[in-house]
Amino acid sequence: MYAGFQRRKAQMPDYFTEVDVLRNGDSAGNGMTLRLTDAHGRTIHTVAVPQEGHSHTGPTWAYIFENEGLTLIDPGAEASFDLLKSGMALGGLEVGDIERVIITHGHADHDGGVARVIEASGAELWAHDIYQPLLPFDPRDLQFMASSPIHQAMWETAKANGFSPSNSEERERYMASRRTHQVGHHIGHGEQQGELKYMHAPGHSPDEICAVIDNGPGSGMVFTGDHVLPEISPHPTMKTAFNRAVLGSLPVHYQDPDDSFGLLTYLRSLQRVADLGPEVAVLPAHRLYNNHKFNFQTTQRAADLIRFHARRLGRILVTAGPEPQPLEDVTRQTFERRKLEGGNFFAALTEVVAHIELLEDSGDLEVTDDHRLRRTGRENYQDLLREL
Repeated sequence: MYAGFQRRKAQMPDYFTEVDVLRNGDSAGNGMTLRLTDAHGRTIHTVAVPQEGHSHTGPTWAYIFENEGLTLIDPGAEASFDLLKSGMALGGLEVGDIERVIITHGHADHDGGVARVIEASGAELWAHDIYQPLLPFDPRDLQFMASSPIHQAMWETAKANGFSPSNSEERERYMASRRTHQVGHHIGHGEQQGELKYMHAPGHSPDEICAVIDNGPGSGMVFTGDHVLPEISPHPTMKTAFNRAVLGSLPVHYQDPDDSFGLLTYLRSLQRVADLGPEVAVLPAHRLYNNHKFNFQTTQRAADLIRFHARRLGRILVTAGPEPQPLEDVTRQTFERRKLEGGNFFAALTEVVAHIELLEDSGDLEVTDDHRLRRTGRENYQDLLREL
């Protein structure tokens, strides 16, 4: 049993009775393999598989357990297959025995390894109902289809700071593999399958799901993918507008992009997780271990993230002020300088835009004809948050 676990036990309502480290990883957890045992004797194996290239979010935690057959949640990136396989072997498990692969959402560090796992096992792919129709499209491109004034300001600011979108060989390989995925079971919101109940949680990604194991009041766990993470705030999507190709691929009931994209959508999904109760254990896709320590959390983390974004909305309003301000200035005053270095600037810029869109919709902020930001003097966003 992990010697440091007792320090975290109070935060987990005695939920995990044992945390066995089957393989150590680096300081961020890359390569680490754990066996988690809960108070009901349920065993969950998890392997921290590295991402392709450097990522500040750390490895993807793949979870393997029995639920009407051996089930794998998020195999991780394509290049991490061998590490996933060896990590499973440490727990006496074989990739060939996997019967079901569940994808929390369609990003390369989660579904990049799907093809290799299914090839090795013949497993059935499970994903949210919107996942398959969106497979032909790059998830990044889906966010950039809007041509609103604030999106125009975003691209002007990005260009002025030397940013332009680019593809890598890894990205092209991922997209080619992604387009071959065939979903065997399309997950619907509220669906129950064995011990798992599925929840649609869009906002970070339109196809994001969480999977809940409910053991009664104050007891249970939820696999949150990227929806709820320790230490860091998942990146919310911006609002978008679907083009004809996307609309032609999507069923009618998914054709309103505001149902799947944007900060308000993300916050509403966070509230769904918070409503599970503050003592349900969170099993996230990233940061379960980081900086030489475990980060066991409960669904209270979802409520904390809502408060975090509420504070950021208020800060952006104060920064914008009554006189028109450039988007770049607002971005640089929202984030610390070290978080804006290199390619991080564009990520910060898009996050600020997601918040500005909510403030625009609530009537608290307006974008001028020359693409500057001006506060209107209202704070209606607080009403939106109270109605989550």
